[in-house]
Amino acid sequence: MAAAMLAPTLPLEARTHKGDKFYAEGKLHEDKKEWDAALESYRKAAEEDPSDILYQMGCDRARFQASQMHVDLARRIRSEGRLGEALLELQKAYVINPGSIAAGQELAATNEMILRERQRVQETGRESPPEIRALTPYEEAQRREGERIGRLLALPELKPPDPSPIDQLHISGQMTKKVFESIGKLAGISVLFDPEYVEPSKPLTIDLQKTTVEEALDYVAAITKSYWKALSSNAILVVNDNPNKRRDYEEMVTKVFYLQNLTLATELQEVQQILRTGCEIQRVFQYTAGWSLVVRGEADRVELCEKLLRDIDKPKSEVVVDVLVMDATSSFSRQITAAVASTGLNVPATFNPRASIQVQGNTAAGSTTSSTGTTTGTTTGTTTGTTTTSSSSTSGTSIPLSNLGHISSADFATTLPGALLQAALSDSRSRVLQAPQIRAVDSIKSTMNIGERVPVATGSYQPGIATGVGVSGLVNTQFSYQDVGVNVELLARVVEGNEIYMTLKLDVSQIDGYQTQGGADGVSEPIFGQRKIQEDLRVKEGDVALIGGVTKQQDDLTVTGIPGLSKIPFFGKLFSGKSEDRSTDEMMVVLIPHIIRRPEYTADNLRAVAVGTAQSISLRHAPSQPLDIHVDGEIPARVEYAPVAPGAAAAAPFPAGIATAPPATAPPSALAPPATAPPATAPPATAPPATAPPSASAPQAPAARIRFNPLQMETGVNGVVAVSVVMEGGQDVSSAPMAIHFDPKLLRLDDVTAGGFLASDGQTPVLNKDIRNDTGAATVLLARPPGLHGVSGPGGVLVNLSFQTLGAGSTEVAITSVSVRDSQGQPIAVGSPASLKLSIH
Repeated sequence: MAAAMLAPTLPLEARTHKGDKFYAEGKLHEDKKEWDAALESYRKAAEEDPSDILYQMGCDRARFQASQMHVDLARRIRSEGRLGEALLELQKAYVINPGSIAAGQELAATNEMILRERQRVQETGRESPPEIRALTPYEEAQRREGERIGRLLALPELKPPDPSPIDQLHISGQMTKKVFESIGKLAGISVLFDPEYVEPSKPLTIDLQKTTVEEALDYVAAITKSYWKALSSNAILVVNDNPNKRRDYEEMVTKVFYLQNLTLATELQEVQQILRTGCEIQRVFQYTAGWSLVVRGEADRVELCEKLLRDIDKPKSEVVVDVLVMDATSSFSRQITAAVASTGLNVPATFNPRASIQVQGNTAAGSTTSSTGTTTGTTTGTTTGTTTTSSSSTSGTSIPLSNLGHISSADFATTLPGALLQAALSDSRSRVLQAPQIRAVDSIKSTMNIGERVPVATGSYQPGIATGVGVSGLVNTQFSYQDVGVNVELLARVVEGNEIYMTLKLDVSQIDGYQTQGGADGVSEPIFGQRKIQEDLRVKEGDVALIGGVTKQQDDLTVTGIPGLSKIPFFGKLFSGKSEDRSTDEMMVVLIPHIIRRPEYTADNLRAVAVGTAQSISLRHAPSQPLDIHVDGEIPARVEYAPVAPGAAAAAPFPAGIATAPPATAPPSALAPPATAPPATAPPATAPPATAPPSASAPQAPAARIRFNPLQMETGVNGVVAVSVVMEGGQDVSSAPMAIHFDPKLLRLDDVTAGGFLASDGQTPVLNKDIRNDTGAATVLLARPPGLHGVSGPGGVLVNLSFQTLGAGSTEVAITSVSVRDSQGQPIAVGSPASLKLSIH
């Protein structure tokens, strides 16, 4: 009855059974990312009990996610040009969460896009393409700005109507202007002269053969100390070559260079200094946040800056070093004893006289006893007094001389030796292997600490304290922290010959104990056991380098027993004991470096270029080379572009068998099939073009084979797998594009580098790679430079692959397609490449 009476006054539980049901439904929808349904369920739960904070939190969370989901969906729809549908989605997002700033901004932008499209329809009478409709107001402004910037003209380049070389040019006894004008008439270009141009007084004699127009003009300009520049594709201006005229007529250009491989601000400053000194250009400004340089100067100087930056801005080398710290400790103890008095003979004899032979009353040798008495008076109180009585007795072994005759064996005691049987053996071994792996970029220090940080007292001070007041010494003690465990500092640099120069600091430490400093109230300081190694060494990639080792061995032998008796043959073991102790401690530190990335220096990076004289910088360009047409990852024969007469239709520059589909019908890149999966109707990669001559008329090339090396490997997780794709056999091999597939869950392809097969004659091959680790696909285009013969031989390495293992399991790396061609563009038959089998533990 009391409980029933008190029940109405108690606060009711906030949550309800029906509300919990709706909340559980909302959780299920939330797990499935169904945010609209989750918001509806949470809202119903909150309506059942508005005071439940858990229901309110579910509503707020689902409201935000549902609104953001509609905003993201609207952005995707709007990117396809469907503005009306995107507007509806944004309105839903704004209704769900009116506080969403993103929904309000996107809604306003979409309304503006719709108004812009309506105005465009009214002006032009037709809709814009979807990609134009999908541009936001900001993107539309950027597009217009980009169009205007794209209309900026570059430096004029001389393009004579007849670019063919001049077979023979002989001019004798003519003045400078006549020589320039004669060359211009042969090439079909106009020659203009500076009004202040002064020609040399002596006539010229020119005799040139097989010379292009630009080369002929350069020759005449060098002889006459003149300078010419292109005003348009068919007109040039000739002026006297002096600093004043160069300053008046040389074109100034501004260019931004984006540097992709610099990591330090000091490197950007060094590059800036190189351009200012090496190119003699002063207007170089750095933008550190964007890792870029803004350069303004004469056209040749800026072009020289571009050449230098292409040579300098290379990805740095990277290495992975396996550090193995192996420690082996063993201890052995053996004790064997089966004897009487194994530790020697020790028989004491003690004298304990009986009481009957001891004499009382010896004051000198006696002891003093005390007695206390008390007398109590009824009138004056209580009086206490002390009375002392002296008595004498023998103490210890003291007896009168008169009792010497009464001494017997009963007054003496001794301890007889016992027998011992002991056989104990202790053998313990411990092995510790610490194998950290550290990755470092060339010339940048890498640090790795594996272990703990231990506090260590570094100093203290004690302020003045009043007498009688004590304060703990720990109050004013300062502490620092020391790393305990495996600490590695590595500074590596990759040098020629696949060798690595390393500066290594290795510290392997542990706590061996503690020691109190400063008395009972002092600080307990740890005692560190350290093994430090600091080395500067040069190691070849993959070599096992032993950089340190310690071997400690201790043997202890202990023999105890009775002198003399322990030396008796055979029976001496009954009177002796023997104990053996042996301990061994060995430690070894090993390094195994691996190069996983190297800068790709091409022949263009290593060659020297002519930059003019000490007074002025001027560059000369060779005639443009014929272009190569790349189709489906293959490199066909070179294509020559013939001059086209004005008004005539240009012929398709594609080789036979390739120009069957015009470029306009090519699918957009977003809808293009993956490079690793050719169309189902595509012919085999080794099939010749449709218009190629029958294979019977061409000599049969010897059979070739492409495979992985090795074909099987076992490794661990987070390891580096280095494999090669090799070719066995083959004649006149010029290109070998291939597609590689791997499991992205277990492997990540870090780098692809060219092998030595196509570079066996010293010519660096061209390598283009497209690595897509998200889908596990890579496309590699490998070919020799245009115009060179192919490579023949027993075989060699085409490319080197460097993988990083991500998880455990068994997987395969396969070459899904490969097309080997000779220098004439004809296919070379190869067998189906075998896949690489990997077992990752």
